[in-house]
Amino acid sequence: MRFKHLPMILLLTTAFVIGCFTVKNYGESWDEPDNSRYGEYALNAYQYFFHPQDLSEFDTDLNFKGPAYFMLVSLLAHGLTTLISAWMIITARHFVYFITFLAGVYMLYLLSKRWLSEWAAFGVALLFLTQPLMWGHAFINPKDTPFMIFFLASIYLGFEMVDAPPRTFRRAILILVAGIVIGLTTSMRILGPLAGIFVLIYAIAKNKQQAIFFSSIYVFIAILTAYLTWPYLWKSPVLNFFKSLKVMSKFPFDAKILYWGKLYLPEQLPHSYFPSLLTLQLTEPLLVLILIGVVAMIASRKIEPILLFLGWFLLPTFMIITSGSVIYDNGRQLYFLLPPVFFASGFALDWIFKYITQAKFKAVFLVLVILPGIFSAVRLHPYEYAYYNSFIGGTDGAYRRHETDYWGTSLKEAMEFVNSVAPSRARVLVISGSDEVARHYARPDLQVVTEEDDPTPQEKYNYVLILTRKNQNETRCKKSNVVYSVGRGNAVFTFIKKLKSEGYCK
Repeated sequence: MRFKHLPMILLLTTAFVIGCFTVKNYGESWDEPDNSRYGEYALNAYQYFFHPQDLSEFDTDLNFKGPAYFMLVSLLAHGLTTLISAWMIITARHFVYFITFLAGVYMLYLLSKRWLSEWAAFGVALLFLTQPLMWGHAFINPKDTPFMIFFLASIYLGFEMVDAPPRTFRRAILILVAGIVIGLTTSMRILGPLAGIFVLIYAIAKNKQQAIFFSSIYVFIAILTAYLTWPYLWKSPVLNFFKSLKVMSKFPFDAKILYWGKLYLPEQLPHSYFPSLLTLQLTEPLLVLILIGVVAMIASRKIEPILLFLGWFLLPTFMIITSGSVIYDNGRQLYFLLPPVFFASGFALDWIFKYITQAKFKAVFLVLVILPGIFSAVRLHPYEYAYYNSFIGGTDGAYRRHETDYWGTSLKEAMEFVNSVAPSRARVLVISGSDEVARHYARPDLQVVTEEDDPTPQEKYNYVLILTRKNQNETRCKKSNVVYSVGRGNAVFTFIKKLKSEGYCK
């Protein structure tokens, strides 16, 4: 019993060490610059807390999402760069995301233990950690995976709060901590309160009379935390909250989306988009375990996980897809719905472990089910989030049919090549990507621009970087020579072309 948590400790320690050595390899993702600015803006906003009418709104639609996590990342990242002077601020931010992800792995393990054996709960955490999709996003995603982790933590801590003995110090501490966490979750994304609704339903179902008292304190702490960490609410809390809810339910995204080789407007995207890509971006062993696990979970007649699977995954997924909510970038906005899918796989593991009884054979089985994910992650590094399974032929088979490096993290490697070959004061054009991200990795003398933001469009360009997002490379600079490409296998994420003597991209 003293060593029952040892496998989990070893797993998280191993992942932490790997993260320390590989975090520098990940390029900045497209949304990170704005998210970072928003975090700094929110920290500076506290000087206007008592007179919010003087606070100007942030210059993008990020106002409609709370900045709680971005503020935390900003504070911790600056602290890390002070301790580790060799790290860029981008690297430090990525490390904070990764630590958040590891905390989520542990939370998933603890939540799974409510219904599963020690071995099965460990297997759930192991499968989650070794999914190339999850591992890749763990370093580069400043919002979707952190929101998933905070949503998961809100449910786990909320359930622990309800289960704690009444009128005890443990109950009081959990009310405070769970209330703060759900408040922070709300101050990350407008769907955060959904986790609190699950907790309140559980509290009422367990003991209605007790629930009324401690749940009111829990809700008050959550509302206060969300208000204090979301400057947009300060001027008009209720009105601006519902305005955010309205905007985010129909997020303004008008770019075309690549799906099965065709480009769709958001409102024309087939309902199969998210389910199809989820089936293609999780490893094959996990998908098999999920199918077995759903049946095993129903057969177990454990009401709590069955209702959570329905209310946390199936119903929200169905409602979001059929309501016309905007989904893009392979459905990353819906990752917060995935934890129930993983603990469903744990029911399959528990069923299998009825027949595999010896610990050494259980360990061998778990190694076998994670090997495909680990092999693919190593091959794709540091672009693990571009993973596709063998059902489509891997990332090679998905190339040109679905998005791969849709966040442009390959611009880091592309700019490192340009830095090594470009003449002094060369001009670099970025197409279908973020010039701000590319500029962060460029030599100081280089001028990196997009066509929309080029201050001197009449001048010529030396090099052009073209992301393969939406297959734009097929129509731009077709007569120019490719001098380098960033990708894995036959899948190219970014082309680097040297423009001809006229210096224009046609």
